[in-house]
Amino acid sequence: MRWRVSLRAAGLVVVLAAAVQLHAGVMYTVMDLGTLGGTYSYARGINDRGQVVGSSERGGDYAEHAFRTAPNQPINSLTDDLGTLPSKTYSQAYGINNLGQVVGWSGSLPNGMDAHAFRTGPNQAIKPVADNLGTLGGSTSFAYAINDVGQVVGDSWLTGDKITRAFRTGLNQPINPSTDDLGTLAGLSSRAYGINDAGQVVGTSAGHGFRTGPNSPINPLSDDLGTLGGPGSTGKAITASGHIAGTADLAPEQPGFPGPIHIFRTDRNRRINPASDDLGAIGTGYPTVQGMNDGGDIVGWFFAPPDYDHLRAFVCLGSSLFDLNDLILPMPGLELEVAYDINNLGQIVVSGNFNGQSRAYRLDPVPEPSSLLLIASARLLCRFRPRTSRSGIMGADARDDRVAWNSMNMSRRKSFSLHIGASAVE
Repeated sequence: MRWRVSLRAAGLVVVLAAAVQLHAGVMYTVMDLGTLGGTYSYARGINDRGQVVGSSERGGDYAEHAFRTAPNQPINSLTDDLGTLPSKTYSQAYGINNLGQVVGWSGSLPNGMDAHAFRTGPNQAIKPVADNLGTLGGSTSFAYAINDVGQVVGDSWLTGDKITRAFRTGLNQPINPSTDDLGTLAGLSSRAYGINDAGQVVGTSAGHGFRTGPNSPINPLSDDLGTLGGPGSTGKAITASGHIAGTADLAPEQPGFPGPIHIFRTDRNRRINPASDDLGAIGTGYPTVQGMNDGGDIVGWFFAPPDYDHLRAFVCLGSSLFDLNDLILPMPGLELEVAYDINNLGQIVVSGNFNGQSRAYRLDPVPEPSSLLLIASARLLCRFRPRTSRSGIMGADARDDRVAWNSMNMSRRKSFSLHIGASAVE
């Protein structure tokens, strides 16, 4: 019985082996998402379908508008501009759920000081009347996150514009001042940054992070996350199971000086445990967390040495912190500055600087080198078979494609799998 080997398959193994050796350590590909026609763009959120939201200048570098891309596509200036609320000039998008509903703010000033929060319909632009969420009684509100049942969180001025409070709306409802004010841990102010589908909210009040119960206001007796030994903490992101990520102060190393700031990730529905939840820091020790997926992978930014005058994006996989600039192929002129969000497939949205211009980017995980070689080896083994009739060869070719496709899916699942153990996220 005679055997034949596909030289193309054998060559594929050789090429991939060389690529693995050449690009060891590269974990993400980079897509420049473009703009709405202007010079700058900023990415701030991504859902599990790969839809990205943020803001961009339009043609002629006019005022920024919010955008939402199609799944795994760059910005299309003809279809992705979300517009603004009535009589407003600017809009910015911060969050998107898996239905394609987008939240953010729209105002007449670049700093948003006269803004109102908005929530769009699924894969729709801003509707001038229906999507205005209103406020808690003051003049301004901001929305930062939305869950898959349409609840929105953010912060708003109370009547008189002296006090800022966190809010959580009802399902696809505007802000109701009588029911949506979450209160505080202590003092007067609070801010909300994230929400899961159970209605648990994460944010900051009185210098400490908090996590609410499902669809409950802040309870000072149970919701204070504590710290890593120092005076303060900030809660920024929450998983479906109630794990929180943020930053917290350590105890001062010298009297009269502030302690270092480290990243933390709590256990499910627990306070910060300094013995187990301290993930350390990267760069100067003054990181900021921006997002986390349900697997506990965390993204954000830190001040970069040696001058500490510019930002660098980071990702935390399991308990390991990485500068995202070290996990991509070098691109002259590009620096990834702020990683804002990461979805459950491991895709990350980043605002970067390319030759002095701010641009939105999406980072896609690449299969691990071992997985790439597995795909090539599968094809080689399928080619290394006895010669049969023409119909048998054609059938084998079809099997080759199925094996390669299944191998690719296996590698994608492995690449996109959670990087942390059961002790970190149950």
